Amino acid sequence: MRTIEIAMQPLSPAAFAPFGQVIGAGAAPPVYEAEGLRSWRLAFDVAGRTDLLVIHYDHRPLAVSKLERHFDVTQSFIALGGAESVMVVAPPTGPDEVPAPGDVRAFLVPGDRGIMLWRGTWHALTRFPLSPAGAAFAFLTDAHTQHELERQIRTGEPATRTEVVDYAERDSLNFLIRS
Repeated sequence: MRTIEIAMQPLSPAAFAPFGQVIGAGAAPPVYEAEGLRSWRLAFDVAGRTDLLVIHYDHRPLAVSKLERHFDVTQSFIALGGAESVMVVAPPTGPDEVPAPGDVRAFLVPGDRGIMLWRGTWHALTRFPLSPAGAAFAFLTDAHTQHELERQIRTGEPATRTEVVDYAERDSLNFLIRS
């Protein structure tokens, strides 16, 4: 098995732009202001009904071999409780193409920020909380995509709205994130 080290980089709107948007008060002017509030709009897009879930990710080693992408939704992950985490991503590719190993990136996501992934952005199947206790996230996704993935776990029926690449199986390759 060959290992590629990925340097963890700080999260910024510019660095994350090829993969999605950073969720947090932006540098741009607010789209709406009223007494005591300001709001910024993000480009969340879903092909059907939205599901809002709370997901708890366990603390794990910073290693990954599988990436997935979803075709019908921009997904959002917002840390609950201020937990820092690492998000592994790669840019969208054409149909039946997978990202080159050199295109895989790892971002340190501060606990006061969330991320939203563009449709088709490749990402690790887990978030990597840095706390040994793990971390909970609010997760916005397409209900049909989520239910399809849940059904796949229960029955083994293949998903049609999600594509997965396992670099360990395909190329005997694993990614290790370093700080």
